Amino acid sequence: MLRGGILDPVLKETRGEIVNLLKTRQGASANELAEELKLHSMTIRQHLAILESNGYIQRTKVKSNRGRPKFFYHLTQKAKEKIAPSSYPQFAVELLDILESIDGSEKVDHLLRTHVENKVQAETENFENKTLRQKVDMLTSLLDGEGYMVELEETLDAYLFKMHHCILKEVAQKYHQLCNSELEMFLQLLGVFVERVCHIIAEDSYCSYRVSKLNVI
Repeated sequence: MLRGGILDPVLKETRGEIVNLLKTRQGASANELAEELKLHSMTIRQHLAILESNGYIQRTKVKSNRGRPKFFYHLTQKAKEKIAPSSYPQFAVELLDILESIDGSEKVDHLLRTHVENKVQAETENFENKTLRQKVDMLTSLLDGEGYMVELEETLDAYLFKMHHCILKEVAQKYHQLCNSELEMFLQLLGVFVERVCHIIAEDSYCSYRVSKLNVI
């Protein structure tokens, strides 16, 4: 089942699982999807055809050294918006522009800091007396529910959040303070050192944050 969006009947069950896999990848072939979902490739191709006809995926042809060219499937913008619906980012930009024109950039900074403080305050009790792994899982669920398409990876000394969709990209492109506020929220809720590794605003394909297992703050 898809999280963080409105579930279209087309996206139920296997097709929803296909979209969930594609949301964290730059593309995948039918055989790769079949192997991941443990289904016959012909079954996967039937579902891919339905998704493509409904505008949720598109395919690109990649030449192969041997045999016929391969097709790789990617999510369309329609699919991303269905999974993570718009939060009216342009409206938010306009409001911040008005606030800045009336009271200056310091007032915008204060507003964004207050927004983070309120979110942290609302969640602090839920995060208290939890292990780091529990906190990481809770934050993943929280962000995924807001539409960020989160993928979580774990290494020996850290967790890595990969956020494949930014619901407020248009806002963050103009008001970078929003991203700094986001990082501050992660630091406060997790209580360990967190650093940004990749950034959509810097033309990376996703935002990612490294959460240290060792450096408690």
